[in-house]
Amino acid sequence: AAAAEQAATGRRVLALVAADGALPPAAPDAPLPDGIRPLGAVVLAERLRNDADKTVAFFGREEVALKVLSGDNPATVGAIARDAGIPAQSDALDGGALPEDDAELLSAVRAAPAIGRISPEDKARVVRVLAEDGEYVGMLGDGVNDVPALKGARLAIAQGSGTQMARSVSDLVLVSGEFDEVPRMVHEGRQILRNIQRVARLFVTKAVFTAFLLITIAIPSGVFPLLPRQFTLVSSLTIGIPAFFLALAPSTGPWRPEGFLKAIARFSLPAGIATGAGILVAYLLARHGFDASLEEGRTVTVATVTASGLAIVMVLEDEPGKRRLVVAGLCALMALGFLLVCAIPVARDFFDLADPTGGMAAAWAIGTVVTLTLLAAALRLVKLLDARAERASAAGTR
Repeated sequence: AAAAEQAATGRRVLALVAADGALPPAAPDAPLPDGIRPLGAVVLAERLRNDADKTVAFFGREEVALKVLSGDNPATVGAIARDAGIPAQSDALDGGALPEDDAELLSAVRAAPAIGRISPEDKARVVRVLAEDGEYVGMLGDGVNDVPALKGARLAIAQGSGTQMARSVSDLVLVSGEFDEVPRMVHEGRQILRNIQRVARLFVTKAVFTAFLLITIAIPSGVFPLLPRQFTLVSSLTIGIPAFFLALAPSTGPWRPEGFLKAIARFSLPAGIATGAGILVAYLLARHGFDASLEEGRTVTVATVTASGLAIVMVLEDEPGKRRLVVAGLCALMALGFLLVCAIPVARDFFDLADPTGGMAAAWAIGTVVTLTLLAAALRLVKLLDARAERASAAGTR
């Protein structure tokens, strides 16, 4: 009773006993010798690292569930997990009494913060059932007993102070042995992936509206509405320079590895088609509505692509905050750069841009409004479809 009481508070309890007879042969299920007398108990207190609560809190914000797998007493392991701030819906599990059915084990593991007295084989089994249920499982270990689970995990992390075998089967090794390095690693990785996705959306959107213009204008008429040098100008102002900063700038928010290409296509296809439709309207209106020359029509196209591209860059920053303000400033600088190109005669002649007229300005304004309206409507429709799919998925889960 005293040992159980101490274990429930997170202590490790070792019993010291004396026996009159010989010890039985060593075996996993060897019985205790006869005539043993308890002499006392050694109570060891765990000291959590100073940054343990911050590390656990970080993973909670990132929607990463933490589970403690240990060979210690379940009550001790559960108390340590509780002290570290790991949320739970039930008490720690006893590794010697885990459910045989994988579905029952999965449910129990999701509800519990920790599993004590767990064998190496059951550690690997826990990793397996979570992975089979679609979870991206990472395993942190330092001993030989952790090797089966490390090998089965999607991401295996070993501590630098761990055994050579654990380090050799791991994807990453924490040289310092400090667990607080993992949040920094996760933050950097997710930031890179979020930025890559933003940049990929820009480039794929450009490819979509370029294909749209090829099909609707270039192939039927034999004339593309942009010269190569003009395309270089708008690509630099709306994609090249913004992409450079978007790829390096800090970012926040959740990240899920699945659906990477789907997320890009879900944005880029409607955005590219909407942009292409607006450019088509501006070009045709300038050429046939205001009787503009080919040079003037291409100038209207350049202006429309620039305005639409910068609008797409702003749409990508859909979360309010400091980053969005910085991106807005960057877009303003790009717009100013385009105005300078139009204002400087040498630059204007190099890019073959015509002097603006009232008809050109009207065609540009109408095409830009059409682009922004179609873009807002398309992305709004995508969000509604995504919300409906999420509700249907949630209803199916229930």
